[in-house]
Amino acid sequence: MRRIAILTIFVLLCALSLLAAAEQPSGKAEQAPVNLQQAQAKLLAMEKSGVRNADLYNQLGISYYKQGNSGRAVLNFLRALRLNSNHRAARNNLDYAISQSMDREMYSPPSFLASTFQQVFNFFSLNALALLLLLMLILTVLCGHWLLHLPTGGDKAVPVMWLVIAGFVLILILTMTILKYNGYRSSNQAVILAAQTEGFSGPGQEFGKLFNLHAGLIVHITRVDRGWALLTLPNGGAGWVNAADVERVKPQP
Repeated sequence: MRRIAILTIFVLLCALSLLAAAEQPSGKAEQAPVNLQQAQAKLLAMEKSGVRNADLYNQLGISYYKQGNSGRAVLNFLRALRLNSNHRAARNNLDYAISQSMDREMYSPPSFLASTFQQVFNFFSLNALALLLLLMLILTVLCGHWLLHLPTGGDKAVPVMWLVIAGFVLILILTMTILKYNGYRSSNQAVILAAQTEGFSGPGQEFGKLFNLHAGLIVHITRVDRGWALLTLPNGGAGWVNAADVERVKPQP
């Protein structure tokens, strides 16, 4: 029992150390100088050179927002959060940009439970969940080993309890990891970039007009047909817009 406890503590400490290392950005984006155009050109050059981290995209978002390009700003804040969902600066900047957008009423406030789960889900990056998944797998195996090697006639209540707890947490973290990975790989989330675009009931202006959308609105692309994109809106509505007026959050090759 003492060996199991010592080994568990050791594994926890190792996992926390690795987690702290994994959460460090791969390279910090430099702070934007006073000249916004120079700052933006420098940041874009870094992105073009292959630099990909949340700090870079957050700084790009700030530079775009200060120049009045709310669409590009929201797009880059989302790209920062795609890489690190717990990037507080990008999250705060995104929330502020949404609160100032012309289509802010399309976003319905989530329920308390949904909001709490989303905050917990956002707290863990994909790397963090992968490390926690490995940790819980090791702990579950240790608990199973403990149960299987109890002395004959020994009390099984405690090891069974810990095995059930570890197994439950393992399944929970596995589910969160799959959801996080699918979200990272998904290319459906997009942002309206045009100052204003019209939505139609079909892929073309000959169809009935449904709504007007503005820069910075977060949508999901359902399909693309002949240069038109079918969007799902935050309020549940749907319609077709010119595909050139919207860009996916996941960078396209």
